[in-house]
Formats: sequence, structure tokens, C-alpha cells
Amino acid sequence: MSEKKVATEGYLLLILAVFTWSFSEIIVKLLHGSVGPIALSFFRFFIGGIFLLAILFIKKDLSGMKKMIKDNLLLILISSCFAFGFSNIIYFFGVTFTKANIASTIYTTYPIWITIYSIFILNERNNLRFKFIGILIGIIGVALLMTDFNLLGLFSSEYLLGNSLVLLGSIIWGLYSVTGKKIQINEKETSNCALKFSAISSLLACIPVLIFLPFTSEINGFLFYDFDAWFWISFLGIISTGIGVYLLFEGIKRIEVSKGFSLAFLKPIFTTILAFFILSELPSIALLVSISLVMASILLITNNPRSKG
Repeated sequence: MSEKKVATEGYLLLILAVFTWSFSEIIVKLLHGSVGPIALSFFRFFIGGIFLLAILFIKKDLSGMKKMIKDNLLLILISSCFAFGFSNIIYFFGVTFTKANIASTIYTTYPIWITIYSIFILNERNNLRFKFIGILIGIIGVALLMTDFNLLGLFSSEYLLGNSLVLLGSIIWGLYSVTGKKIQINEKETSNCALKFSAISSLLACIPVLIFLPFTSEINGFLFYDFDAWFWISFLGIISTGIGVYLLFEGIKRIEVSKGFSLAFLKPIFTTILAFFILSELPSIALLVSISLVMASILLITNNPRSKG
């Protein structure tokens, strides 16, 4: 398969991954008042991990998982428990002290941190000038969409604590995909490596959430949900987390992490469109402006300048 075809396949897989993630905010809103955010974090990781493990069981390919954990123990703990699980808790804490749209805007800065991490951990140094310009344009586009042109809300002292926690969550989460790809590079000989790492990381991400959950009021109604709630919980776990994470690592296996995550800027656009169809929330004029800026951002970040001479 040609290099160009492999890259195209990688971008398509990542677009699908971003689309599955775009249901997350919709589901959180649908479950508001019935399932708390911390409990929902546990279920998304646990159900997603079990689902991926079941696929491996059906494939009759569970070999190499112990070796993967043993040979990459520190990286797996950092990526799964810290970058995946713990960052999710910090993010949800931050959201409670700020506005949801502002939180989404700040959290979407993670392509910046991913690009920085990938420079030092994966040595991805191509096209850095265009990448950072593209990231800046993408963040502006997302900010306009999520704040509806009220950018001053991002810097309000009223939401300083919440905004700071959300930013910290974004910075920590950026490690997940980079350390995940590093593990894939280390485990080239392992069959279905992306699937196995996705299953392991999802299940290990439950640990920090389980440690925190008993100290919240959410523990009182834990597991006692109606059929509709369980449907959306399962959807979040299987589609948005299990399949989404698997598609993520299959995608970045084929292209640079920093380039692939430029597509994350599509998430607010997908979410806005899904909100229109599922929640009947009308999109604003900011969506059209945002789409234009995000497209320009992705083109700059994924640009492959021809070498001179």
C-alpha cells in the first residue's frame, strides 16, 4: 500500500474517531440529573474496555497483553491511569466551576500539547511552523463557535478556578495519544496492538475514577438507573469510548500524532450538528465561521511541504 493511501486511511479513521467522541457531550446532557459525571466516567471506561476485550476474545487473540504491560509498565500507567482516567476527573471538576461552552473551548487546546509532546517523545518535528499557525487558527475557530463570539468569557476571573482545572485536564490528556503511540512503536510485533492497548488503557483508566467515586454523592445512586439511562451509558462506553479509542490508535499508527489530532477541531462542529438533530438545538452563525477556520487549520497542520532541492 502506498504511503499516501496509508495516510488517507489514517485520516479517515481519525475522522470517524472524532465523530464517535462528538456524542459525549450530547449523552452527558441527556443523562443530566440521572447519572453523575464521575459515575459516567467509570462506565464509559469499563464498558468500553470490556467491549474491546470481548472483540479480542472473539478473535482468539489475547496473547501478548501481559508482555505489553510488563515491557511498558510506566508508559501504560502514565497513559491509562494518569492521562486517560485522572485527566477526566480534573476536567469534570473544572466544568462544575465554569460554563460548559467555555470549558469545551479550553479543553480543545489539546492539539497544542499533543504537538509539543510529540516533538520530544516521538521526535515529530516536520512542518512545525505551519502546525502551530494551524493550531492557533483552529482554536480561534472553536472558541468562536463555543462562545458565540464572546471570547472575553474565556478570561473572566469568575471562572478562573474552573478554567484552570479544565486547561490542566487538557494538558494531561494530551499525553494519552502520544504515550499510546510510543507503546505501539515499542510493540510492533504484537498482533492487534491498537486493539489490545485500547482495551488495557480503558480498563486501567477505571482505577483513579473508582478511587474518587466513593467520596462523592454519586455513590448513593450508583447502578440504579432506568432503561433509557443504561442505553445511553452503553452507547457512550461502546461507541464513543471503546470504538472511538480503537479508531484513534489505528489512525495515528498510520500518520503523525500531531497531524492526526488536527482533526480534533472537527469535534465541536460535529457536536453542534448532532445537538441540532438529537436535542433540537439550533446552530448559530458562528458555526459557519468556525467551519471555515477549522478547515483552514487542518489544511495548514496536515500540509506536507515539498523538500527543496
